[in-house]
Amino acid sequence: MQGVDLKVTVDKADGNWNENVGVVTKILSPSDVDIKNCAAVVCGPPIMMKYATLKLLEFGFAPKDIYLSMEKNMSCGVGLCGHCMLGKFYVCKDGPVLTYEQIKSYPDIWIKKT
Repeated sequence: MQGVDLKVTVDKADGNWNENVGVVTKILSPSDVDIKNCAAVVCGPPIMMKYATLKLLEFGFAPKDIYLSMEKNMSCGVGLCGHCMLGKFYVCKDGPVLTYEQIKSYPDIWIKKT
């Protein structure tokens, strides 16, 4: 069984940071993963999730193998208010982690609802 390869980056570094600097899509490489034998899990700000997902698709990941943390849309947390709806899914009840396959056809999945 193989372990997890974690890459960390920051947008801007101070003098104490000695690791990657830059957006996630700049440090991802198709050679980093065995696409046929792994899944991708993406969480973070919506704009980062959008471009990371697009990059993973470009690498050849199947939408069913890209898991997205969508809690940015939750309000009440129990499915009453409807603010978290992504198509037929209540993020608070059906998620918050959904695959890109499940939600890719719904508009504005990267937009935070107010």
